[in-house]
Amino acid sequence: MVGLVLGILPVALLPRLPGPWAPLALAGAGLVLLAWRGALPRLTSGLALGVALALVHGQLLLERRISDSCVGEPLLLTGEIASLPRNTLFPDGRGRQRFEVAIAALEPRRCAGPRRVLLSYYGPAKITPGDRWTFPVKLARPWGLANPGSFNLQAWYAQTGIDAVGSVRGGAATSLAVRHSGSADLASLPNRLRQQISERIASLPLTPEAAALLRAVTVADKSGIDAPFWTLLQQFGINHLLVISGLHVGLVAGAAYLLGGTLQRLCLLAGRPAHALPAILALFCCCAYTALAGFSVATQRALCMLACFLVADLVGRSSSPANNLLLAAALVLVINPLAALGSGFWLSFSAVAALLWLARWQRGWRSWRRALSTHGFMSLVMLPLGAWWFGGSSVVAGLANLVMVPLVGLVVVPLALLAVVCMYLIPIAELPLWRLAAWPLQQVLPLARTLARDSNWFYLQFQGSLADVLLAAIGILLVILPLPARARTLALLMLLPLLLPPDYQAAFPSRADPPGMTRVTVLDVGQGTAVIVRSGPRVLVYDTGGGDPAGANMADMVVLPYLRQHGAVAVDTLVISHPDNDHSAGAATLAAAMPPARVYFGGDRVATTGARPCLAGQAWRWPGGQRFQFLSPLPGPTGSGPSNDSSCVLQIEAAGFRLLLLGDVESSQERELARYWGSRLASDWLLVAHHGSRTSSSWALLKVVRPSVAVVSSGYANRFGHPHDDVLARLGQAGARVYGTARGGALEFEFVPGQPVQVRRRRQEHTRFWM
Repeated sequence: MVGLVLGILPVALLPRLPGPWAPLALAGAGLVLLAWRGALPRLTSGLALGVALALVHGQLLLERRISDSCVGEPLLLTGEIASLPRNTLFPDGRGRQRFEVAIAALEPRRCAGPRRVLLSYYGPAKITPGDRWTFPVKLARPWGLANPGSFNLQAWYAQTGIDAVGSVRGGAATSLAVRHSGSADLASLPNRLRQQISERIASLPLTPEAAALLRAVTVADKSGIDAPFWTLLQQFGINHLLVISGLHVGLVAGAAYLLGGTLQRLCLLAGRPAHALPAILALFCCCAYTALAGFSVATQRALCMLACFLVADLVGRSSSPANNLLLAAALVLVINPLAALGSGFWLSFSAVAALLWLARWQRGWRSWRRALSTHGFMSLVMLPLGAWWFGGSSVVAGLANLVMVPLVGLVVVPLALLAVVCMYLIPIAELPLWRLAAWPLQQVLPLARTLARDSNWFYLQFQGSLADVLLAAIGILLVILPLPARARTLALLMLLPLLLPPDYQAAFPSRADPPGMTRVTVLDVGQGTAVIVRSGPRVLVYDTGGGDPAGANMADMVVLPYLRQHGAVAVDTLVISHPDNDHSAGAATLAAAMPPARVYFGGDRVATTGARPCLAGQAWRWPGGQRFQFLSPLPGPTGSGPSNDSSCVLQIEAAGFRLLLLGDVESSQERELARYWGSRLASDWLLVAHHGSRTSSSWALLKVVRPSVAVVSSGYANRFGHPHDDVLARLGQAGARVYGTARGGALEFEFVPGQPVQVRRRRQEHTRFWM
């Protein structure tokens, strides 16, 4: 099993897969080695079989992906709803249901291949798990943004088994009244029950936040968790409570085991021995709750470990917790070799491994000391794990979890599950139980919001390297050993590289930049724009990408993680080219997290407090010699467009190069720029206007600019068709080498005096076979 786990894990990091001969050869070698005795042959056999299994899984995954020729083409999809729909209500009142579909047919047949797709539906029909529908759709490959320090959505698609993503065209859908077989009904039953329970909780007379948390811990439905509520829980380090964890599954198993023991004694009094009843009842309840949780990785791990313990109890044998954990890891990875791509796998198994390590040294301790040391130790363990997976950790997590973990685990979850049982068996007792489960949440959550509003230091950002994280983890493991106090203090000092503030980390860079270097990074923000210009400690941000200005946006998901990973603690200048959402949605978020010294905006809407409109001719310099100047808006009217022609056009002179950032100006404004500035407009590097729209990048502009490098910031398979073929043709004829964020991910350009421009493409430098 050790070999199997170690063989499966690294395959996910391969940039490409070998041919089909490789898994066959490895599987054959592994089976031959199984016949040999000894630890080394068995370990080697496990390694070979693990690699073979992961390679086969990867090859099947790639074969099911939708072909490029079918991306964006109108298709007709027939299939069965295979997941709990996630409902989202947008600020404009539109609703969206997002769900997975197991495909039965896909027309035209040449596009057949995907088995499971993730669809977004904006129509009025209610989507129910297990129902069969026909949807007119447009599909794309399971794509995600590729940026340093950001969440990798493509990894989530790969580990979830999503073969394509798309949306239902025009909100049209046809329900198919087809009778299911008994096995099909049984397979969809958990998700049907989850939807019923979630809708029931949502209809209760509770506060929205309490209802959202109850839906999360009862049936793993996070539809009610908006961005502000998630941020609140993150500040206190309790957002893990939104996940149905192994702790909850263990509590259910313990309660069922105790109930089974009581029933067993009653059976004995009646003269009917039932020795297996406690274990069978506990195993049944574990399986049921894991199904309600949607078979998440944490619950799979808990179910495997508990099943080992309960089966051993049934057959009268003992079981080792460490062996159970190893078996659980092996089973989870055999079922899904790409499960290790997600944080859930590592957080779940690391937490249990840390608890087992601690228990080894707690023997003979008093119960109160064991409880406090366990809580403190796990709070320390979360520091390196949180730094690696989430880029930070809450400094009040220890105190918050000391209150919330027992409250949710011992009060809220048991009452909520009793309410679910009463929902189907004793309806009269259901509502009081829901109210009892929600009451402590309705008291605690408003208090937490008040505290978080008055304190902005609850959550600290830790952007440690892999070496920093590993060093901190080793130090934490050493702290609990029976060592002298001086040695434990030295072990705690191993956390310092991870906990140093970003400004201290920036004072000791991993490599010195050449004199006069300027870095320009065009971040991958989908159909939007976000550009970072850096030189030493100076940072300029040109646009912040799209999203929800009051909720999740690209500044929070992409721009800020990038800046923090590179040691930035402040923004020198923020430029919002114009008020369109795909350029300005994250302005307030960025300004709140890293208040800029100066803010400029284009158009007629103020980006943030203290912002000034950009005007042609405004200029400034950085100490490194970089010169910035606005070339537009020009004096006079800004054209006929709603806001595009009011974009702040910024020209940068750095390291002997000229860079031109055009915002979304249209061809009419481009002609005005060419007429007004003439040869002064000439630039070596060009951020293509309006994401490569056909209405921009006119010959009038390109003949004057004459760029050698052109960059298009656009979304993969976007509905606008950006960049347009005519624009790419014009750029090619102008002699420009074109780079795009849609295919290359984040693009980083290094400008050094006297040297050619160096380009790094995130997607090519960090490619994986599943991307």
